[in-house]
Amino acid sequence: MAAASDEYAHFARADDLAPLEYLHAFYTRQEFSPHFHEEYVVNALTTGAQSYRYHGSSHVAGVGSLVLINPGEVHTGKSAHAAGWGYRGFYPSATLILDLAAQLAGRPVLPFFRHTVVEDRELAQRLVQLQPLLRQSSDRLQRESALQAVFADVLRRHMGVKELVQTPALSRMQQVRELLADCLADNLSLQQLAAHVGLSPWHLNRSFRAEYGLPPVAWRNQLRVARARHLLGGGMTVSAVAAQLGFADQPHLTRVFRAALGVTPAAYQRALRP
Repeated sequence: MAAASDEYAHFARADDLAPLEYLHAFYTRQEFSPHFHEEYVVNALTTGAQSYRYHGSSHVAGVGSLVLINPGEVHTGKSAHAAGWGYRGFYPSATLILDLAAQLAGRPVLPFFRHTVVEDRELAQRLVQLQPLLRQSSDRLQRESALQAVFADVLRRHMGVKELVQTPALSRMQQVRELLADCLADNLSLQQLAAHVGLSPWHLNRSFRAEYGLPPVAWRNQLRVARARHLLGGGMTVSAVAAQLGFADQPHLTRVFRAALGVTPAAYQRALRP
């Protein structure tokens, strides 16, 4: 549960079918700081309205709308309605979406959301109905069929695809991002990152933020949160997760985690338990 008594965020997973996390949430005062997810984001608004910043612009989504975010893209979130906002959210992994897109296209492709807010009441309602089915049904065939059908329509209606091409050499900022991801728990300095790509610390900080929407320290912390979700879901204690991912201490992990997801690591872990 979120901290405020009238707010909640109930998380669950359907990993027996595919790498997929989902939640049922309602917020009134919660404001999400700039953050990103390693997965795709598909949220169906059920109550009120949500406002958020994405790609340098402000967006508002109301009941019946879908909020669609590509992996790794920075966004915020807060209420745009006096009564708050509620939604059924899904975080399908890149693996799930890439596999489904390849099945539909008949070849490997790279899918992406064309727009971040779309009104699709019929699909929003199906997403709402999917969650209790995933959580309550013991019929794996029924659950997997429903999951595939819903996200196939997400792909058909609201995603474009790019052809996969040979991976070009990494840019300087991509090299910095790879180094941060590979050394996530290390206490790297801005000077070390800058030296790695032959830039000044000031130039690196400015260029990284322009490329990814966050300075290196904030991007690293958000990636730590994303990795913390997986470790917590696997049963690792909050203190062990904080130590493994390089947070200063458990309260540091809690502050960053709550700012990004609206719940504490302990509450998130409790919500995932059967």
